[in-house]
Amino acid sequence: MIAIALVGALFLSGMVRGQNRDQPASPTTPGPHTPSAPAQGERLPGIPEQPIEGRETLPLDGPANPDRQLDYEPATAPKVEFLDSLGDHLAYATQVVDWELCESGEGQCATIKAPLDWDAPERDAIEVAVRRVPHGDSSRGPLFVNPGGPGFGGQDMAQSLAGRWQNFDTVGWDPRGTGESTHVVCGSFEETEAFMRLDASPDDPGEDEELRQGSAEFAQQCRDGSGPLLDHITTVDVVRDLDLIRHLLGAEKLNYVGVSYGTYVGAMYAELFPNSTGRLVLDAAVDITGDDEVAQSEGFELALNNFTAWCADSDLCSLGDDQAQINDDIDGFLTGLDDDPLDVDGRPLTQTLAATGIALFLYDTDEAYRTLDQVLADAMIGNGAGLLMAADILNGRSNNSYDTIAYAFPAMACVDGVDEGLDRVEEDWRETFEKAPIMAPNMGLGYTCQTWTADSAPQLKLTAAGAPPILVVGTTGDSATPYRQAVTMAEQLESGTLLTYEGAGHGAVTGDNKCVADAVDEYLYEGTPPEDGATCR
Repeated sequence: MIAIALVGALFLSGMVRGQNRDQPASPTTPGPHTPSAPAQGERLPGIPEQPIEGRETLPLDGPANPDRQLDYEPATAPKVEFLDSLGDHLAYATQVVDWELCESGEGQCATIKAPLDWDAPERDAIEVAVRRVPHGDSSRGPLFVNPGGPGFGGQDMAQSLAGRWQNFDTVGWDPRGTGESTHVVCGSFEETEAFMRLDASPDDPGEDEELRQGSAEFAQQCRDGSGPLLDHITTVDVVRDLDLIRHLLGAEKLNYVGVSYGTYVGAMYAELFPNSTGRLVLDAAVDITGDDEVAQSEGFELALNNFTAWCADSDLCSLGDDQAQINDDIDGFLTGLDDDPLDVDGRPLTQTLAATGIALFLYDTDEAYRTLDQVLADAMIGNGAGLLMAADILNGRSNNSYDTIAYAFPAMACVDGVDEGLDRVEEDWRETFEKAPIMAPNMGLGYTCQTWTADSAPQLKLTAAGAPPILVVGTTGDSATPYRQAVTMAEQLESGTLLTYEGAGHGAVTGDNKCVADAVDEYLYEGTPPEDGATCR
């Protein structure tokens, strides 16, 4: 009930497609570096060019977050440990960055300090982990990359894409709350396991109340573990950190490739720091309009129908040759798990977990179809191991533990968004059944944000006024971030330019399509975006 909303999940399992064009340079150990202080009168890094207060915000339909547990007080100190402050904003801008060879032997790694609360830098500090991989002569400077989420770290993406764009040093960072940075901590493995096993498709008031109570308890566990960190992991906080990292790496402008939620990071950066914005590639856009009516389950339904259409026409698929029947069989299988979960080595493959496992494959292109066919065929005859493993990947579960993503995703998503309370959830969920009759009912609903213990960030309207051209890329068959969101993002950003990829999969820029690659290269190397509305097939 957490993972079904993840956007960027394939990076977690190393499924970044495409080959590097050249081999990256061998990393060296540059040693400590102290950046120059901003000249007198210049903006300090992390300080928005215009105050956040007073900016235009998105309209709300009613009271925001009426049922959140904002008065919940933990009985003990949080498990997250904060650092001593460096002092004021200038002290953070001139901190010594100690670059070292990463433990893996690939790339250069460093940890920087940022204020826990950017508006009170004299208080506690946090750590932000950064990795850069040099390439060629590094003459183009750093190119920052973000895989999405929210809740994913970016260090692995930097390593995966190193050398893809010549003479750029690829830089990835684990946003605050994630990965090796100061990260969100919630309950024990057993507590999280119990939460993940809750029935997210309630059939009666008793099941619904159990889901509500379990969500409230999960939210309390995260406050117990993370304390005030939960109040300072909004995307506004993330991009203020990013601006600090940009400065500490000596880049005058931010050059950036963001996928999925990473498009929100890029758009927010351009909104707050338009004069420090360089060339931004925003691939698989999320909604920034606040009034988008396309549910994510509709994207998964589209991708599932693409799969079952292939299945019906292909000799390589074992599920049958009639698409309607295949859809009915999948729906019947998932629905049957509601009352009778499959046993997988002592663990139940529930209706929710099975739908989550299917969703993992729908993030990918049609290259994943044969594997999805096999996993579904096995599950339908009683072997649910492959489908449960896929669900575990999306849920961040491995080796009887949960990765940070299981906690960072809800923590970051809930403070970035607003909700209308518990009582609207089921009604909104059922309204999606007509357009997503298989995925919506079986993926279920969630009450996590409605019972969260932190309030929302201001719902800024992102237009990036004054920023240079921004390239937005949308894939027509994207399962997780429907194509329409790329259209509306390009329209709302004043300098947005839309590039459409007619194909399947979650994101196109890291794939193998030559047309997309050439357009992105031209933009990153020369600053020239393709004609607005251009299409690659």
